[in-house]
Amino acid sequence: MLLAAIALAGTLSAQESEDNTFGGWFFTEINHTFSNGMYVTEYIEHDNYQYSRLECVYSRTTIGTKVLPWLKVGVSYVPVLNPGNEWKHYMETDVIGTLKSGDFKVSIRERYRHGFTGKATDELRSRLKVAYSIPDTKFGIYLAPEVFTWKDEWKKTRHYVACTYDVTEHIQVEGYYLYYAFRTEDAEHVIGLGLNIDL
Repeated sequence: MLLAAIALAGTLSAQESEDNTFGGWFFTEINHTFSNGMYVTEYIEHDNYQYSRLECVYSRTTIGTKVLPWLKVGVSYVPVLNPGNEWKHYMETDVIGTLKSGDFKVSIRERYRHGFTGKATDELRSRLKVAYSIPDTKFGIYLAPEVFTWKDEWKKTRHYVACTYDVTEHIQVEGYYLYYAFRTEDAEHVIGLGLNIDL
């Protein structure tokens, strides 16, 4: 699936369509969990339209802890670079609950984001992720809808379909297709590639 995603990315990059319905997201996530349950995560992502025009570059630096074996909470600082070299700054809080049974893992994440650059903004992001580790292989798959709302108003929804591959015990690569639906704009189709590192 990863090779197919790369091939599709190359095909789309050769297109010269004037619309913004295709894009590519590339990320690296580095995580370290301490023996006391505290964790730190650095997430860096580059998003673009048509694999040529910058949409944004952002990072998320998170400090969190395990409240219970199945429950984590965290707080993040998120600077975002938009087109035109415009920086915006956000603070986020996460609550993540995870249950596992055999090769299946289900998690629910609630993320509140507050933007404090210029006019203050608020957003609630609710994500359900269902993952399955394919037995006797290093591959896994997951589905994950993520809904963006505020004050009972739907803003947009991300629909992820993904495949993961464990390179080593601490390094994982993933590729995904994302259907990105908006309340006031045309939907987007995104091919994403990522690297997850657990130190």
